[in-house]
Amino acid sequence: MMKARSPVMKAPLGAVLLAVAVSLCGCDQFGSHTLEDSKEVPGSQELSRVGYMSSATTAPTGRKVYTRFEDAKSCGDYEIALRWNRPPDVEAGPFHKKMIYLTTSLPADLPENAEVFLVGTVEKGGTLPSGAGGWLLKLADGSTVQAIESVDFWVKEDQGSEHSTGHPVVKPYVPGRKLCAQGVYQGVKGKDGAQAVPLFSLMFAMDRDK
Repeated sequence: MMKARSPVMKAPLGAVLLAVAVSLCGCDQFGSHTLEDSKEVPGSQELSRVGYMSSATTAPTGRKVYTRFEDAKSCGDYEIALRWNRPPDVEAGPFHKKMIYLTTSLPADLPENAEVFLVGTVEKGGTLPSGAGGWLLKLADGSTVQAIESVDFWVKEDQGSEHSTGHPVVKPYVPGRKLCAQGVYQGVKGKDGAQAVPLFSLMFAMDRDK
Protein backbone atom coordinates (compact mmCIF):
# COMPACT_ATOMS: atom_id res chain seq x y z
CA MET A 1 0.00 0.00 0.00
CA MET A 2 1.36 3.39 -1.00
CA LYS A 3 0.53 6.47 1.05
CA ALA A 4 1.00 10.20 0.61
CA ARG A 5 4.56 11.41 0.34
CA SER A 6 6.02 12.35 3.71
CA PRO A 7 7.80 15.70 4.07
CA VAL A 8 10.33 14.16 6.47
CA MET A 9 12.48 11.46 4.88
CA LYS A 10 15.43 9.71 6.51
CA ALA A 11 17.14 6.47 5.50
CA PRO A 12 20.71 5.15 5.01
CA LEU A 13 22.27 4.92 1.56
CA GLY A 14 24.90 2.43 0.41
CA ALA A 15 28.25 3.53 -0.95
CA VAL A 16 27.44 2.28 -4.45
CA LEU A 17 24.27 4.36 -4.70
CA LEU A 18 26.10 7.38 -3.36
CA ALA A 19 28.68 7.02 -6.11
CA VAL A 20 25.85 6.85 -8.63
CA ALA A 21 24.34 10.08 -7.32
CA VAL A 22 27.62 11.92 -7.63
CA SER A 23 28.10 10.82 -11.24
CA LEU A 24 24.62 11.57 -12.59
CA CYS A 25 25.87 14.66 -14.41
CA GLY A 26 27.48 12.36 -16.99
CA CYS A 27 30.88 14.07 -16.64
CA ASP A 28 32.85 10.89 -15.99
CA GLN A 29 35.49 9.31 -18.24
CA PHE A 30 34.32 7.27 -21.22
CA GLY A 31 37.28 4.93 -21.63
CA SER A 32 38.63 3.97 -25.05
CA HIS A 33 35.31 4.49 -26.84
CA THR A 34 34.87 8.27 -26.60
CA LEU A 35 32.05 10.68 -27.29
CA GLU A 36 33.81 11.64 -30.50
CA ASP A 37 33.19 8.06 -31.68
CA SER A 38 29.46 8.26 -31.00
CA LYS A 39 27.08 8.24 -33.93
CA GLU A 40 23.97 8.61 -31.76
CA VAL A 41 24.28 12.04 -30.14
CA PRO A 42 21.42 14.53 -30.68
CA GLY A 43 21.71 16.87 -33.64
CA SER A 44 21.94 20.66 -33.62
CA GLN A 45 18.18 21.15 -33.92
CA GLU A 46 17.52 19.00 -30.85
CA LEU A 47 20.29 20.72 -28.91
CA SER A 48 18.86 24.15 -29.71
CA ARG A 49 15.61 22.98 -28.10
CA VAL A 50 17.38 22.41 -24.75
CA GLY A 51 19.63 25.47 -24.93
CA TYR A 52 17.94 26.88 -21.81
CA MET A 53 19.25 24.03 -19.62
CA SER A 54 22.26 24.54 -17.34
CA SER A 55 25.54 23.33 -18.81
CA ALA A 56 29.29 23.44 -18.25
CA THR A 57 32.39 23.00 -20.38
CA THR A 58 34.58 20.02 -19.54
CA ALA A 59 38.35 19.80 -19.76
CA PRO A 60 40.43 19.01 -21.72
CA THR A 61 38.09 18.66 -24.73
CA GLY A 62 36.00 21.77 -24.11
CA ARG A 63 32.83 19.79 -24.76
CA LYS A 64 29.61 21.09 -23.18
CA VAL A 65 27.67 18.79 -20.84
CA TYR A 66 24.30 19.36 -19.18
CA THR A 67 24.60 19.66 -15.42
CA ARG A 68 21.05 20.08 -14.06
CA PHE A 69 18.51 17.70 -15.57
CA GLU A 70 15.85 19.14 -13.26
CA ASP A 71 15.89 22.25 -15.48
CA ALA A 72 14.11 20.25 -18.19
CA LYS A 73 10.62 21.47 -19.04
CA SER A 74 9.58 18.08 -20.40
CA CYS A 75 10.66 14.45 -20.34
CA GLY A 76 11.60 14.87 -23.99
CA ASP A 77 14.02 17.68 -23.16
CA TYR A 78 15.49 15.62 -20.32
CA GLU A 79 16.08 12.76 -22.76
CA ILE A 80 17.84 15.02 -25.29
CA ALA A 81 20.19 16.38 -22.62
CA LEU A 82 20.92 12.91 -21.26
CA ARG A 83 21.53 11.47 -24.74
CA TRP A 84 24.09 14.23 -25.29
CA ASN A 85 25.82 13.40 -21.98
CA ARG A 86 25.32 9.64 -22.31
CA PRO A 87 24.82 8.58 -25.93
CA PRO A 88 23.50 5.01 -26.13
CA ASP A 89 26.50 3.69 -28.06
CA VAL A 90 29.13 4.73 -25.48
CA GLU A 91 29.92 2.95 -22.22
CA ALA A 92 30.03 5.40 -19.31
CA GLY A 93 28.59 6.17 -15.90
CA PRO A 94 29.29 4.60 -12.50
CA PHE A 95 28.91 1.07 -13.86
CA HIS A 96 30.74 1.74 -17.16
CA LYS A 97 27.77 0.51 -19.19
CA LYS A 98 25.80 1.78 -22.13
CA MET A 99 22.64 3.67 -21.22
CA ILE A 100 19.54 1.86 -22.53
CA TYR A 101 16.69 4.22 -23.44
CA LEU A 102 13.25 2.72 -22.64
CA THR A 103 10.83 5.26 -24.04
CA THR A 104 8.27 2.94 -25.63
CA SER A 105 8.59 -0.64 -24.34
CA LEU A 106 10.64 -3.06 -22.24
CA PRO A 107 12.84 -5.47 -24.25
CA ALA A 108 12.31 -9.12 -23.39
CA ASP A 109 16.08 -9.63 -23.16
CA LEU A 110 16.85 -6.63 -20.93
CA PRO A 111 19.55 -7.89 -18.52
CA GLU A 112 19.35 -7.34 -14.78
CA ASN A 113 21.46 -4.41 -13.54
CA ALA A 114 21.17 -2.67 -16.89
CA GLU A 115 21.38 1.12 -16.57
CA VAL A 116 18.32 2.69 -18.17
CA PHE A 117 16.47 5.88 -18.96
CA LEU A 118 12.78 5.19 -18.37
CA VAL A 119 9.66 7.10 -19.38
CA GLY A 120 6.15 6.13 -18.30
CA THR A 121 2.79 7.57 -17.31
CA VAL A 122 2.05 7.61 -13.57
CA GLU A 123 -0.85 5.33 -12.63
CA LYS A 124 -0.36 5.66 -8.88
CA GLY A 125 2.39 6.33 -6.40
CA GLY A 126 3.22 7.11 -2.82
CA THR A 127 5.55 6.46 0.09
CA LEU A 128 6.46 2.85 0.83
CA PRO A 129 6.82 1.54 4.42
CA SER A 130 10.60 1.89 4.05
CA GLY A 131 10.23 5.60 3.32
CA ALA A 132 11.17 5.16 -0.33
CA GLY A 133 9.03 6.57 -3.11
CA GLY A 134 7.23 4.12 -5.36
CA TRP A 135 5.31 4.40 -8.62
CA LEU A 136 3.37 2.13 -10.91
CA LEU A 137 4.01 3.33 -14.45
CA LYS A 138 2.36 2.54 -17.76
CA LEU A 139 4.80 2.43 -20.67
CA ALA A 140 3.86 3.57 -24.17
CA ASP A 141 3.13 -0.01 -25.24
CA GLY A 142 0.65 -0.46 -22.35
CA SER A 143 2.85 -2.61 -20.12
CA THR A 144 3.15 -1.86 -16.39
CA VAL A 145 6.36 -1.50 -14.39
CA GLN A 146 7.18 -0.53 -10.82
CA ALA A 147 9.80 2.12 -10.03
CA ILE A 148 11.23 2.81 -6.57
CA GLU A 149 13.45 5.70 -5.51
CA SER A 150 15.29 5.83 -2.18
CA VAL A 151 14.66 8.60 0.34
CA ASP A 152 18.20 9.89 -0.11
CA PHE A 153 17.74 10.54 -3.81
CA TRP A 154 14.44 12.31 -3.12
CA VAL A 155 16.20 14.66 -0.71
CA LYS A 156 18.95 15.32 -3.27
CA GLU A 157 16.36 16.15 -5.94
CA ASP A 158 14.39 18.44 -3.62
CA GLN A 159 17.57 20.34 -2.86
CA GLY A 160 18.43 20.54 -6.54
CA SER A 161 15.00 21.92 -7.44
CA GLU A 162 15.71 24.99 -5.29
CA HIS A 163 18.29 26.02 -7.90
CA SER A 164 16.35 24.99 -11.01
CA THR A 165 14.44 27.23 -13.42
CA GLY A 166 11.19 27.00 -11.51
CA HIS A 167 10.23 23.46 -12.45
CA PRO A 168 9.89 21.21 -9.37
CA VAL A 169 11.43 17.78 -9.75
CA VAL A 170 8.41 15.75 -8.68
CA LYS A 171 4.84 16.77 -7.86
CA PRO A 172 3.07 14.62 -5.25
CA TYR A 173 2.18 11.63 -7.40
CA VAL A 174 -0.30 13.11 -9.83
CA PRO A 175 -1.77 10.28 -11.95
CA GLY A 176 -1.45 10.89 -15.66
CA ARG A 177 1.82 12.83 -15.48
CA LYS A 178 4.93 11.59 -17.25
CA LEU A 179 7.65 10.22 -15.00
CA CYS A 180 11.12 10.12 -16.53
CA ALA A 181 14.09 8.69 -14.67
CA GLN A 182 17.53 7.16 -14.67
CA GLY A 183 17.76 3.84 -12.88
CA VAL A 184 18.86 0.23 -12.78
CA TYR A 185 16.72 -2.72 -13.87
CA GLN A 186 16.19 -5.25 -11.07
CA GLY A 187 14.28 -7.97 -12.93
CA VAL A 188 10.63 -9.04 -12.63
CA LYS A 189 10.54 -8.39 -8.89
CA GLY A 190 8.01 -5.56 -8.59
CA LYS A 191 4.35 -5.83 -7.60
CA ASP A 192 1.13 -4.62 -9.17
CA GLY A 193 -1.30 -6.07 -6.66
CA ALA A 194 -0.68 -9.84 -6.80
CA GLN A 195 1.02 -9.67 -10.20
CA ALA A 196 4.81 -9.57 -10.57
CA VAL A 197 6.05 -6.78 -12.84
CA PRO A 198 9.46 -5.41 -13.91
CA LEU A 199 11.14 -3.38 -11.17
CA PHE A 200 13.51 -0.39 -11.49
CA SER A 201 15.60 1.23 -8.76
CA LEU A 202 15.73 4.93 -9.57
CA MET A 203 18.72 7.23 -9.07
CA PHE A 204 17.10 10.38 -10.46
CA ALA A 205 13.45 10.97 -11.32
CA MET A 206 11.19 13.83 -12.27
CA ASP A 207 7.62 14.17 -13.50
CA ARG A 208 6.29 16.56 -16.09
CA ASP A 209 2.99 17.08 -17.87
CA LYS A 210 4.54 15.86 -21.13
